[in-house]
Amino acid sequence: MRTDLFLIAGDSFLRAQKIKALTAEIEKGTKAPLARQTYDLGESSLEEILSAARTLPFFSSGQIFCIQSAGSLKSADLAVLEAYLEHPSQGTTLIFEAEEIKGVSELQKIVKARGQVIPLAKEEARGAGASFIQQKLAQHGKVMTPGAKAKLLAMCGEAVVFLDTMIERIVQFSGDRREIDEAMVLKFEENWSEMDVFKLTAALVDRDPARALQVFRDLMGLYEADLVSLVGILHWQLRQLWEAATLLRSGVSEREICSKLRMPPARLAALKRFPTERLEAAVEALYQIDKKSKTGQIEGVPGVEAWLLEYAS
Repeated sequence: MRTDLFLIAGDSFLRAQKIKALTAEIEKGTKAPLARQTYDLGESSLEEILSAARTLPFFSSGQIFCIQSAGSLKSADLAVLEAYLEHPSQGTTLIFEAEEIKGVSELQKIVKARGQVIPLAKEEARGAGASFIQQKLAQHGKVMTPGAKAKLLAMCGEAVVFLDTMIERIVQFSGDRREIDEAMVLKFEENWSEMDVFKLTAALVDRDPARALQVFRDLMGLYEADLVSLVGILHWQLRQLWEAATLLRSGVSEREICSKLRMPPARLAALKRFPTERLEAAVEALYQIDKKSKTGQIEGVPGVEAWLLEYAS
């Protein structure tokens, strides 16, 4: 069985963790570091990617190509892939990524015949998230109680990819204390929810693009251009709004929602001007911007500004 062709399907956080482990395993076998590049099939054609795969970088014994959005492959693309696999480039590992295995059945057949298909269960995200928390805390010489870990994972919800940002912030919040307990996480959440970042989400749901852009630029100065942290906090607040909208739609009273989420009534009222479907789309688009900016596929600040103009208009 080939060891230079993979299809990994599942949660984005799990995929990133799996690719990290897979890369380490491959490098252990080659006894040398490998060059790694990430492509998105929504922006680059498979033919272009495979053409690049045939040339190794200077001073590198091998390379790994992570190819995202595998679900967008068409029949013609699969034919191109099969032709490449007849005479593949030595030293190049292809890792196709997909959100769900059921959306890439034809690709799955090709990879299964020549390489490895790795489906990742969504429920594994919590276990991987807990492990990631432990690793990050160890770097800072901190420990966290089980209740605090559970609360932190609940704050991130499905977007465990933002754990990195959350942990960095809560470590700062903990100061000199070595142990982070649930009470501290709750206090952190309360303080965080009152930060000026909500001015940005308020401008967004008020459908005021000019104000949203101005607040964003002011916050970039406040956060000393720390876009990763700012986007992480913004995502968390939007997710809280989405949770409130979901509860409203299921018939939960506004009073209960405000109590449960510790949300002022004014924020809840703002949701009436911002449809839930649009909020969901905004959260997903922000996640994609964050992911692409971290992999160098787009410039983060212009990407967020374009996002604000689109969803605040």
